[in-house]
Amino acid sequence: MNNKAICAIATPPGTSALGIIRVSGNNLQALCSKIFSKQLIDRNAVFLNINNDEEVLDSCVVIYYRAPRSYTGEDVIEIICHGNYIIMNSIIDLLCTLGVRHAEPGEFTKRAFFNNKIDLVQAEAISDLISASDKRAVRAAQNSLSGKFLVEINNIQSAIISTRAEVESIINFPEDEDIPDLSFTKIQNNIRETVALIKQLIKNSKEGLSLNHRRTYAVVGKPNSGKSSIINCLLREDASIVTNKEGTTRDSISYELNINNKIINIIDTAGMRETNDEIEQEGITRSAKSIINADKILYIVDNSKGLTDEDLKIIKKYNIEDYVLIFNKIDITNEAPKKTTKQPKEVYVSALDNNGIELIKDVIEDDFESNDITENLYLSRNRHIYNLEKTNEHLICCDNHISDASLDLLAEELRLSHLALSAILGQNPTEDLLTEIFTSFCIGK
Repeated sequence: MNNKAICAIATPPGTSALGIIRVSGNNLQALCSKIFSKQLIDRNAVFLNINNDEEVLDSCVVIYYRAPRSYTGEDVIEIICHGNYIIMNSIIDLLCTLGVRHAEPGEFTKRAFFNNKIDLVQAEAISDLISASDKRAVRAAQNSLSGKFLVEINNIQSAIISTRAEVESIINFPEDEDIPDLSFTKIQNNIRETVALIKQLIKNSKEGLSLNHRRTYAVVGKPNSGKSSIINCLLREDASIVTNKEGTTRDSISYELNINNKIINIIDTAGMRETNDEIEQEGITRSAKSIINADKILYIVDNSKGLTDEDLKIIKKYNIEDYVLIFNKIDITNEAPKKTTKQPKEVYVSALDNNGIELIKDVIEDDFESNDITENLYLSRNRHIYNLEKTNEHLICCDNHISDASLDLLAEELRLSHLALSAILGQNPTEDLLTEIFTSFCIGK
């Protein structure tokens, strides 16, 4: 790994009251003396100026974390300045002229992993915690980050190692004829107990995996039914173009929507109809792809016209199954906003008057399970479940080898189960695996 000092802006793009710049590297004291107007004290916040020769770039609060008591295990400096990107970039430019380079995505956390500050499961949990889409996902990610998942993995690993030692001792001391008969029963019981632990962990992990997915809703319907208007009401801003002319939306546009601390993606799609306009046809093709990829469809109907045969043809043509009917323009029909519980659910709203929009949010919230996270639910990934299942497969094979008294094959299956479990923790990880994990992070983390 390249141990050259790195820097990055750790706060999201845009203007804000404060911005944070993070620096990590070995022996950063020499760097500090070149740019800060005061000497830094380990783990103390110091108010000072950042200087570029005679020019003061900003007045900041700076915290210095001396290695190894830092996030990365190296010297770390966190500069809390004004959240103006011109100021922050000028500080980054100054750091780069002094030999610091721009950090790659996830490089701070990658250094923490290589410096044994965190294991691979915790590194993944940090990424999952940042991107968690609701409170349940946050709590599950915190379970992984706090080490609860690691404790269960280590307990299973210890049981496998103990059983391996038992088998190896039988192989190495074959002259003691009394040991095999006494040990085989113990080995078999240990393996079956371990299999039971893994099955429960797989179950919890699969439940947690579903939390690692941000739900996507595609807003679909005929042109001029009010799709973009409804999205603007949900977002509370004029994000999508709204006119009385049909076919205005020519592309599928995704927005992030927060509903009571539940973050979803909502997609505005082109109106579905027969058309000879090539650009509009491309928009409809993209709408069809959005329908396939969405978790649920919000199908918008012009309430003044009702659910027409053309609407039903669209629903059938694009295999729309999991959907909610949103009847818009109740201001024209003088109806009150309402929602029904029949399937498919129906919601009656007016985007023009912003009336009943909260009912759409209620329907979306209904899709999130209401039950609380159990203490043993983790925000797992596919690779965790894959390796747990491989571990389980090898342990189940052990039962046959015990019955046949095939000690060498038994030892090999135990070894393979141990390797599969170790892969979860990142012991002897491949470069491809590390690249896949850490490039999913934002820059500055």
